[in-house]
Amino acid sequence: MDETDFLGAKYSPDKTLFSVASEHATAIDLCLFSADERQETKIPMTREGNLWIAELPRIVPGQKYGFRAHGAYDPANGLFFNPNKLAMDPYALKVSESFRHWQSEDLSVENDVDTAPIMPKAMVVDTKELFSKEENPFLYRRPSFPIGQNIIYETHIKNFSYLNPHIPAQERGKLLALANDWNIKYLRKLGINNIELMPITPTCPGRQISERDGRFDNWGYNPYCYFAVDPRYGDIKDLITVINKLHQNGIKVTVDAVLNHTGEHAARGYWNRALSFKLLDNPNYYRPAGNNKADYMNTTGCHNNFNLDSPFGHQLLHHFIKHMHNLGFDGIRWDLAGDNALGNDGVFQDNGAFIQELRYAVNELNMEMYVEPWSAMGGNYTGRFSTLVPGIKEWSDKRRDFTADFFSARENTIGEFGNQVAGSAIIDAQRQESAVVGTAFTHDGFSLVGAFKYPKDTRDNGEEGRDGSADHYAKSHNDEELYRRAMSAAAMNILSKGIPLLRNGDEQSYASPNNNPYCIDDHTVWLNWKKLSNKEKELFKQICRLNALRKKHPIFTDLSLYTGQENPQNGIKDITWLRPDSSEMTPAEWQQPYNKTGAYMLNGAATQNRPQDDDFLIMVSGDNYHTIEYTLPKPPSGGSWQLLLDTSKRLSSSEKKEFKSGDKYLLKPYSYVIFTKKRQQGNEHLLLNLMANGKTNQH
Repeated sequence: MDETDFLGAKYSPDKTLFSVASEHATAIDLCLFSADERQETKIPMTREGNLWIAELPRIVPGQKYGFRAHGAYDPANGLFFNPNKLAMDPYALKVSESFRHWQSEDLSVENDVDTAPIMPKAMVVDTKELFSKEENPFLYRRPSFPIGQNIIYETHIKNFSYLNPHIPAQERGKLLALANDWNIKYLRKLGINNIELMPITPTCPGRQISERDGRFDNWGYNPYCYFAVDPRYGDIKDLITVINKLHQNGIKVTVDAVLNHTGEHAARGYWNRALSFKLLDNPNYYRPAGNNKADYMNTTGCHNNFNLDSPFGHQLLHHFIKHMHNLGFDGIRWDLAGDNALGNDGVFQDNGAFIQELRYAVNELNMEMYVEPWSAMGGNYTGRFSTLVPGIKEWSDKRRDFTADFFSARENTIGEFGNQVAGSAIIDAQRQESAVVGTAFTHDGFSLVGAFKYPKDTRDNGEEGRDGSADHYAKSHNDEELYRRAMSAAAMNILSKGIPLLRNGDEQSYASPNNNPYCIDDHTVWLNWKKLSNKEKELFKQICRLNALRKKHPIFTDLSLYTGQENPQNGIKDITWLRPDSSEMTPAEWQQPYNKTGAYMLNGAATQNRPQDDDFLIMVSGDNYHTIEYTLPKPPSGGSWQLLLDTSKRLSSSEKKEFKSGDKYLLKPYSYVIFTKKRQQGNEHLLLNLMANGKTNQH
């Protein structure tokens, strides 16, 4: 682990070096606490430029500490020094406890109450022992398959395993549950090869949560320390154990990072809290509200914008990425990345610190970067990130909205159907490939089944309907329709071009009317792991099957763009959009608002970017009333079609599975149908050619 210029506490057996940055402080005390926290020892730190250091012998791992910074309390100039408030080390690798006291008025920067009794403490960690290659030989032996082959599983640590009877009780709801052998087998059966962890860093409730019956920031989007693990889930050693085990089993690990705001919230007044950055050097960590240095820019909706362009903010961002890489993470998902990219003037910066560090992560560290390309209140920048940093992939709000819209029989969706199938809603222009992450169902919206089962109801989290998506999708009339729509929506997301993302629990038919349960921590959000009904079992099996189909066929994992035109060198048309009579769609038909069905044929003949594959014919219906008769076209390689999937029925051995060109097929409401034609010629020579050219490892 190379952290030569990493701040915080650097332990070695003979001495420990503590360091913290502050330009405006006049003095900083390192505060050491006894194990029971009843005794506090203050040690003045020495200033070297903007770095404050203290070097101490005989410090042992686990030592609790914090900082008290002295200086002017001058809000007009953005200074909020108050040594009565204990500051968390921004670079702490471990904290003593989860934070439960955000609602206490003692934490206001505007009073002089000592906050040490209620603040979690940073803890010294022995990093050499932590990163032992003997104990974790797979930590840096990362799965090497291309990014297009990813099937991402967005996972909340506690919600996923807390009720799982197959996991030992002491591991349930913890990070270590992910490393359990039963869980590994489950993920592999499901077809998952990339786990995306929702925020795991220490978080705090926030006033809007804590005043409502003790609710907590269950999702973790109120961070106050970026380098540690929230004790609810375990510690940094557990995290390394998990990443090592997942890598051993061919599963990548991505982490959700929230660097657009912190849990300190407002500068002053009702929402203000003094936890760390504000106390150490406010002007270097937060963006001011224009000329008003006494307040914060607030495009995040959380009362502050973290300043990644200041020297301190940029340094922290750089080391955060390095730290995630050193922990073994394969990728980072950036929450509200649009806010990360804004300058102090609220304008998107094409070469700001955030864009620079994304380039560093992709090009130097070979990490996978996923961004939520919008700001909470400051604009949507879809397509801009992948243009500025080739290789970046972007969460797609269009994929999210389209998937539920299409299978709710809404009008004006057939044109977007083409965009989503082709993955052209977001394009990496330099690499000529789709940059879409298919986020049809995620933590901040309805689940797969919930989208078609419930009207929105967020009263449980106290928001009274003000939060979450405003969409109300047409609810299913019965279980048959419900699960057909869910299976079809899952198939659409998994097999459309781009990188599919599944929300944990979707495969188990988790459903709730609350599409924004960010502060709920009870049985309504925990995955039940109950015995599944027949319909639920069918959904689970179909998702497993769809994931396996996608992983097997490069025609689905190849991210290069469809042209829809004949290749002049070989006459191949990679995709053909079809009418029910098997002729090609006309431009005018893409504009028909009442057109609720779509069909397309994929030519498996080898292209420049992928080996030869089978041919596929896919038909999709978003129509809730009509059964449409389709005439089957001739497969590009000739012969007959084999029926693989029809979400409107369960295939049995007695049903017809082979169809010829010109045969009729009935596409039923809300269904997704897949035919295939296997090609006889092998593709081993093409694979060898691609490998020789290095194309199989391209992102």
